[in-house]
Amino acid sequence: MWIDRSGATLQPLRRVGMAGVALLGGCTQLPPLQPAPATLPVAASTTLAAAQPYRIAIGDELAIRLPLDPELSESVRVLPDGSISTSVVQRQVAAGLTLPQLDTALVQDYEQILKKPVISVIVIKSAPTTVYVLGYVEKPGVYSFEGSAPRLAQAIAAAGGLKLGANPDQIYILRHLPNGSQQFFGTKFADLQSARDPAANVPLAASDEVFVPRSAIARAYGYFNQYFQQFIATSASVNYQVNSNGTTSVIPGH
Repeated sequence: MWIDRSGATLQPLRRVGMAGVALLGGCTQLPPLQPAPATLPVAASTTLAAAQPYRIAIGDELAIRLPLDPELSESVRVLPDGSISTSVVQRQVAAGLTLPQLDTALVQDYEQILKKPVISVIVIKSAPTTVYVLGYVEKPGVYSFEGSAPRLAQAIAAAGGLKLGANPDQIYILRHLPNGSQQFFGTKFADLQSARDPAANVPLAASDEVFVPRSAIARAYGYFNQYFQQFIATSASVNYQVNSNGTTSVIPGH
């Protein structure tokens, strides 16, 4: 039993404190979120399934070949706004197009200076998909994935896995949409961990921000450590000083 300078016991306070902590844990749950989609929008993924045509993504490096006019052949990179610029064309939207679609668009552009131009576009290097993993993981940070769009399990594995006390039932994803808006999605990663639902391993789009929150128990434990144990430790320190001055013989229990 703990006794402060006034002689009042602190044990009942601890009991009341834990009740308050339990109440706190129940009141800080995240709101329900729309489930994360099992597929990505066409323009959100750097690569698609093999049965579908490749669509150009931001950051892709492209080779523009003109076999009849090789002096105009060049390599370009898709800019953050989804466009490319060449020595002939100031701006041409490329992101989201297939290679044949971009071929056709460039032919129309180059017809201004060439008669019946022949153009083919080749992907030299596809851009990696970069995602941000935050919250209760071992190594929060920015991670890039080559090839097809990564899935949630890959991103969490790259971040070192979930920390003890993470809440796999309430992982949420902030997605940046092509129109400039943002949208939250939620997913129950625990369903994948327990082999209940493989669809919980949702694909991630470029620049997705994955946040792993703490569980209610972990939040409650952190609250208890921050407030109540500090208060108890402070009270114990005061009792020790009083004992040193010889004004009381009360000794705190363990």
